[in-house]
Amino acid sequence: MKLQKLILNIILGFLNIFVKIFKIKENQVAFISLESRYLDSDMKLIYGELEKKKDVVLKKVVIEYDQQGIKQNFLYMLNCIKQLFIINTSHVVIIRDNNYVVSTFKRKGVKVIQVWHACGAIKKFGNALPRKYPIKNYDYVIANSPYWKKPYSEAFAVKKENVVITGMPRVDCLFDQNYLNQAKEKLLKKYPQLVGKKIILYAPTFRGNIYKGFSMLPFDGIKLIESFDENTYLLYKMHPLLKEINLPQHPRILDVCKEDTHELFALSDSLISDYSSIVFDYSLLNKPLYFYTPDLNEYLNDVGCYVDKEDLPVDVSLTMDELIKTMQVPYKGKLDVFKNKFFTYQDGKNTNRVVDLILEILKKPLY
Repeated sequence: MKLQKLILNIILGFLNIFVKIFKIKENQVAFISLESRYLDSDMKLIYGELEKKKDVVLKKVVIEYDQQGIKQNFLYMLNCIKQLFIINTSHVVIIRDNNYVVSTFKRKGVKVIQVWHACGAIKKFGNALPRKYPIKNYDYVIANSPYWKKPYSEAFAVKKENVVITGMPRVDCLFDQNYLNQAKEKLLKKYPQLVGKKIILYAPTFRGNIYKGFSMLPFDGIKLIESFDENTYLLYKMHPLLKEINLPQHPRILDVCKEDTHELFALSDSLISDYSSIVFDYSLLNKPLYFYTPDLNEYLNDVGCYVDKEDLPVDVSLTMDELIKTMQVPYKGKLDVFKNKFFTYQDGKNTNRVVDLILEILKKPLY
C-alpha cells in the first residue's frame, strides 16, 4: 500500500507541473465521484439543474473504486490522472467523498464544495478519526442545519463559516407526495406479496473500513419477524459496502438491497437502523424510527459519535428483546424535535439553494 501511494504521488506530482500550464476555466464546474460509475443522488440533482444554465460548462469524472486487486488500483491511478487535470482546470469542483487528489494537489483558484453523501453523521468520520492521509483543501461543505458546523469543520478541515446551510438535495423528493406515491406503487408491483402488509425496513451502516474490510452487526431478523403477526414483513437494505452478506431465509424476510433507499422509505411503515445517517432522511416522513445498537459502548470507544443518544427521538435498544418490546407498543418518538434540530429547511428546495451557491462562487474572481 505504501509503495502504491508513493508511485501515485510521483506520477501525479510530475504531471501536475504540466497541468499548471493550462488556465482555470472560470465557468467550468466539475463533478468527481469515487462511489459509482454514474452520477446519482445529490450529484445527479445538482448536475441536472446546472445543465439548464447555458453559460456553465460541466465536466465529470466517475469511478466505482473498491481497492480490490491490481486492475482496480491501476484503473484508480488512471482516474486520478484524469481527476488531476479536470480538478485543476475547473473553477468549482463538486465532490461527495474524501478525495486524495484534492487534498494533495489542488491548485490555487479552484474552489471545492464537499457535498457529503449523507444528511448528517451520527458516527465520527473524516479527520476526527485516524486516516491514511489528512483531509484538506476543501473550501465549502453543505449541510442541513447549524448543528453540523462544528462536526463538519472538524471532519473536513474547513472554517465553520464555510459550512453552508443549504439543505441536502437528496431529500427534496421526500417532500414530493407524487414521488412518494409513485415509488410505493412501483415497489408494490414488483413485490405484490407486500400489498396491504405492515413493512419494517432494516437498514444499518457497516462496521470496519476499506483497509481492514467491512462487516455487519449480527441481527436476528427471524426472531424479530416472528414476534409480529403474518401481516408484517421485514426488508433488509444493507449498506452498499456490504456486498457479500448472507441474509436469513424466512418467508416474510425480503432482500431489497438493490432497491433505491428513498423508494423503500416511501414503501415502509417503520425503520430500524443504528449509526447510519439515513435516520435523518427517514425522520422527515414522520414514520416510526428505531435504533438497534448492541455494540454502543464499543462503538463509542472505537469510533465515537457526533450525536448524543439523548438527541435521538427514541431510546436506543441494546438487545433484540428490548427492540421487540419497544416496537410492540404505540410509538412515542419525538420526531418533530429531532427533525427541527437537524433540518433548517423542510421545503423541498435544497437543490435550488446549492445551485445558487455554485453560481455565486462562479461570479467571484479566481484569486
